[in-house]
Amino acid sequence: MSMNKIKKNGMEIQFDEKTLAFSFKKEGQAVWTWEADYAPYMECGNEKLYFRDALEISHEPFRSGVGEGILSTYSGFKKEGKIVPYKFQTIVWVEGATGDVYCEWIPIQEEDLDVKKVFWPAPMEFGEKRDDWYTLLTHQQGMLIPNTWEVELDPPSFEGLFGTAGAYMPWFAQVRGKEGYLAVCVTPWNAGYQAEHPAGGPYTRVSMRFEPSLGRMDYRRIVKYTFLNNCDYNDICKAYRDYVNEQGRLRTLEEKAVRNPSVNDLIGCAFLHKGIKTFVQPDSDFYDPEDPEKNNHLTTFAQREEEIRKFHDMGVEKLYLHLDGWAEPGYDNRHPDFGPACEAAGGWEGMKSLADTIHECGYLFGIHDQYRDYYLSAPSFDENFACQLPDGTIPQHQRWAGGPRPIFVPRRPLTM
Repeated sequence: MSMNKIKKNGMEIQFDEKTLAFSFKKEGQAVWTWEADYAPYMECGNEKLYFRDALEISHEPFRSGVGEGILSTYSGFKKEGKIVPYKFQTIVWVEGATGDVYCEWIPIQEEDLDVKKVFWPAPMEFGEKRDDWYTLLTHQQGMLIPNTWEVELDPPSFEGLFGTAGAYMPWFAQVRGKEGYLAVCVTPWNAGYQAEHPAGGPYTRVSMRFEPSLGRMDYRRIVKYTFLNNCDYNDICKAYRDYVNEQGRLRTLEEKAVRNPSVNDLIGCAFLHKGIKTFVQPDSDFYDPEDPEKNNHLTTFAQREEEIRKFHDMGVEKLYLHLDGWAEPGYDNRHPDFGPACEAAGGWEGMKSLADTIHECGYLFGIHDQYRDYYLSAPSFDENFACQLPDGTIPQHQRWAGGPRPIFVPRRPLTM
């Protein structure tokens, strides 16, 4: 094994000690290369500390029972004229059994440096203006962005943190022609991504970052790359499904139906997503001060009941109604104090009549609720039950209709 070149199971990685950049070549593919002008760095307050600025940098071969790669050590950084002993390692290695590539960032000594974000691994070069070059993001219901896309990409929701609407699943992917890679964040709990695509292309840039846990980087961060030949977005998604299955976390519809046979009734259903009451708090990001009446809306349970009967009369045989905003406060408001059923819409009696009609038609009925948001407007709000940062502050946002809210910490496990 060469110091700067590793080849194993059809996968070859090369490392440039000067730029700290890697390139990857799977047998039968062209090379995937980190962007040439990208320099990995740590964000510490308002300052960027680049990996290359470490006072001591060393590289050595890495071997384990499952793979081979390159171990790099970075120690000592200058901050505000002082030398701090902060130290970390990176390992980029090829798994022998699969040819997959793992990139690991490992904190070794965390002293005198308040690291807020680590931007590594680097984005891949992906700058050719072609329709068959595209990027996959798990933003909300998913996005496929061709390099020719005429619309500029907005920043992802919640800064692209994994496990939020900005990235419901911890991965992204890129495909050029029929060659692609899947990047999975194996440690997604304090991680996210950033993506950039200018109007009309010609490129899309996407990469991951890691953030602290309770003020410390604390644990090993891992990204897994799987490179695929003769693939499209379907193959990419199947590769992620295989990964989840290997972790023991895949639950098929058939498996779910063992616990809840009603799952079988969902197959072939029309999915009808409707609401009853919308009330946008003035301190919500959704609030429109120029058109206040636009913020609020009410549809009665009887109106929804009439819609259901029309669908049935039209011949719709299978339908699932998912109902938002059914309670008095309105959609995404005052959790966990959400009930009772909206009085102006017909109250509990009107809601029961809607449910009875749905069941008479042979349809399925579900209501929206959630168990995380903890609104300041809730009568039961108590900051002692809200998530707190190490400095005692309570992180919150006001993105949803209910206005400012931190995250609820239940005193005992929620049962459902």
